[in-house]
Amino acid sequence: MKKLVLSLLCVFSMLFANAQTITTLSVEAGLGLSTWMGNGANNSHAIFNQHVGIGVDIPLSGWFSFKTGLRWMSLGAMSELQDEDMKVNQNYFQMPILASLHIGTKQNFDVVVSAGPYIAYGAKGKTFRNVDDVKVSWDTFNDGQVRNVDIWKGLRRFDAGVEVGVSLDFPAWMIGLNGDFGLCRLQKNGPRNMGMFVSAGYKF
Repeated sequence: MKKLVLSLLCVFSMLFANAQTITTLSVEAGLGLSTWMGNGANNSHAIFNQHVGIGVDIPLSGWFSFKTGLRWMSLGAMSELQDEDMKVNQNYFQMPILASLHIGTKQNFDVVVSAGPYIAYGAKGKTFRNVDDVKVSWDTFNDGQVRNVDIWKGLRRFDAGVEVGVSLDFPAWMIGLNGDFGLCRLQKNGPRNMGMFVSAGYKF
């Protein structure tokens, strides 16, 4: 029994030997796809989008850390409305609140698995649509009108959801894949946000 316990301790020591122990700041950027999901998303298609921001990684132990930061996050979708394509761009200030597990490796990097909620506020965005052979645009988060006829109900600015991700964390930089899954409807009985991004960051 003692040998088994000692063996397990040795294995865990090897796994977590490289886990970080100091708070780090980083600048991050990512590219990926965003779309809508849920009710009201049947006619939506994914579009390319991006995000940039700063991150903070605060160690809680050799294995676990708390991650947060502030991002400029671009989301949205291509949607069909009355047989016409409409591109909806949504830009948010987003703050993730993540719990992370750091699994050290012999190659001097950590495999980091993260999950937790995020909150976001819609700062700006443009929606583009062809109406009577005329291309029109309006603020995504405001109501849209053409010739005093309502054609768009502005999206709600507040958003919140769940983020999950996995990354490779090197001493000076990181690269990873993360997904955002919105829990708030963008309109009454409307869709929710979804995005998948490949991200890279440089640590200070």
